[in-house]
Amino acid sequence: MTGLRRYAPFALLVMAQIVLVVVAPSKGGSSANGPIGGQFSGGSPAAQSSSAPTLPGATAPGATTPGAAGGSSSTPGSVGSTGTTPVGASGGTAAKQRGVAPPASGTTTGKPFCITGLNEHPPCVATWAGGDNGGATWAGVTSTTIKVIMYRPKDNAAVDAILRETGTYTPPDAEKQQFLLVADWINKHYQLYGRKIVPIYVHGNCDIAPPVDSCFRSDADSLVSNYHPFALFYASNTNEPAFHDELSRKGVVNWGGWGFSDSFDDSLRPYHYDLFMGGDTQAQITGTWYCNRLAGKPARFAGQASLKTKTRKVVVIYPDTATTTPAAHHLESIIKGCAGSSAVVDGPYSSNTATAAQQSTTNVSKYKAAGATTALWMADPIAPAYGTKAAASQNWYPENVIAGGGLLDYDALAQTYDQSEWAHAFGPSDLGTTKPIGQTDAGRIWKAEGKSGNPNANANLLTTYFLTLSGGIMAAGPKLTPLTYEYGMLTTPGYDEWAKWHDPSLFYVKFGKNDYTGISDIREVYYSTSRKSTTNGRNGAYVPLNGGRRYQVNQIPKGEPNMPPSV
Repeated sequence: MTGLRRYAPFALLVMAQIVLVVVAPSKGGSSANGPIGGQFSGGSPAAQSSSAPTLPGATAPGATTPGAAGGSSSTPGSVGSTGTTPVGASGGTAAKQRGVAPPASGTTTGKPFCITGLNEHPPCVATWAGGDNGGATWAGVTSTTIKVIMYRPKDNAAVDAILRETGTYTPPDAEKQQFLLVADWINKHYQLYGRKIVPIYVHGNCDIAPPVDSCFRSDADSLVSNYHPFALFYASNTNEPAFHDELSRKGVVNWGGWGFSDSFDDSLRPYHYDLFMGGDTQAQITGTWYCNRLAGKPARFAGQASLKTKTRKVVVIYPDTATTTPAAHHLESIIKGCAGSSAVVDGPYSSNTATAAQQSTTNVSKYKAAGATTALWMADPIAPAYGTKAAASQNWYPENVIAGGGLLDYDALAQTYDQSEWAHAFGPSDLGTTKPIGQTDAGRIWKAEGKSGNPNANANLLTTYFLTLSGGIMAAGPKLTPLTYEYGMLTTPGYDEWAKWHDPSLFYVKFGKNDYTGISDIREVYYSTSRKSTTNGRNGAYVPLNGGRRYQVNQIPKGEPNMPPSV
């Protein structure tokens, strides 16, 4: 009985959606058959069953009972002029490059619906034939609207001071303005099946350093009770899982949580997703890169002569939380497998700005005493601001290797680290080659919406989150529920079906079975203290190796990277 009770919330979700399918049947809809077709238990979202339990004590998903079917007679393609290009015209070329997946529900025509005007597009879907969209299919959904929240936590003075130092702080008003602009653009250009997104911007009550679980759970509860959203994204969450856990318990599709473990995502299916690489994937690709490129060789890219001749001994530095520690230990185990157990030092820390300086001083002393030659940062982007200053004060200049995620590979943030230390930084990078903000999707949408100049320099982060979240709505089809959303996301073709035709500013985005996170490849970079950044024009930028070529885990070359002599 105990085991059955653990599965009850997901079973209730499936039953609620089966009822919707019976009450509001799809007229001739075809089931999706993406690259993982056949791996689900049935041919439609309603037939899926959970392979991972929801958390004990969870309330039944969907705080608001889904409504009965409602009518909608919107004309297909009416949300924007870019989506109805017939096969054989320019839209046909886009469809060939990107792949086309039928929505998870609904009758379709023989034409692809492809988004144009962006750098990173969601894959094409088949054009909806119109008709009934199911009405109020889930909380936050009506026949004409979909509520989506962007959440911003309470500002932290210490973190904001670091961000302001290099112009990476985003004022709430500027962030809200971009959010509303992107919502308007999506409503004009995405196939939303007769609905429009209602954007809701919320500045929350909870601090992030350190995060307090009870506060974030309270914020999540208030958001659900006050707004009844279908979906929410929190674009800068590096260490707060309770927020996403609570939203999932309440039946809200939610995005955010950088580098969290795959087991966390699976335990909250079909609700939790993130744009950035998941922690386990990050561990696998970084561990493979380290073993292929660095293991067992002298640390010749270190900043002091006494370390350059020593065989590498790496300290893996990571935030010690329930959702990030397992991935860090996974990375350590991979490196131990190729370099030996004695070649790895465990480096946990607490994400707390009040104690960060003292922690860093103590930890650097431990790393030196352990004989570490190389610091591998699987950390949040604020930690090196403290850690590198402590290392410089103790005259320890190791190789600084980035693990790829958490925006450690973002120029403007790296400029806040001690530059004498970070001059010896290199490694995998999840981000694409940096472009000026006006050339990013945030800048393209800003101009398309009639604005002059450029948006805030950091606007592309929220823009990419919002576009990707909305791509899932498009993939779900007219009968929008968490299960059709999940099915659409996990069967969507990988973005590299067409990204390889473009430039290295793009990255490979692919979701799939047991993979609820997007970015799935890396490039190799080194940090130059003298190179001007295209993000803010200041000295300090990551420079791509090999022309910015990107690698999936099985494509990573062997042998030391071809670094310039100055590193």
